[in-house]
Amino acid sequence: MRDYTYNDFQNDLNKLNIPKSDAIVAIARGGLSLAHNLAEIFNIRNVFTINAVSYEKEQKKENINVFNIPNLEKFKNILIVDDISDSGDTFIEVLKILKQKYPDVNFKTLSIFYKPTSKFKPDFYFHETKEWIKFFWERY
Repeated sequence: MRDYTYNDFQNDLNKLNIPKSDAIVAIARGGLSLAHNLAEIFNIRNVFTINAVSYEKEQKKENINVFNIPNLEKFKNILIVDDISDSGDTFIEVLKILKQKYPDVNFKTLSIFYKPTSKFKPDFYFHETKEWIKFFWERY
């Protein structure tokens, strides 16, 4: 297990090199801290959440429940963020739903961590890992 600290997070954000988007969609809950900080960095007020429940603590659930789909029809370039692309299932399911609903939108993805065994590789990520990550914002 690897601890990901607040200082690690700030250091990663300082190295950020991605194009600015019209809006940010955080996959809740893991993407919320990242979305908030990116919105501050890029001075973006259009920050939305989408809920995708795929884990219960460290236990992966059998099915992903996606809900709280935001209204994105007035945006062209949207960044979807999450803390990790572990199995990739969450990103895959969220993108499937959003692309069906908004086929003319250009979606890009960002995660802090990407596992090489994931079925989905984000467009942008800070770290590749094989470890379980304990994020500073997690309470368990």
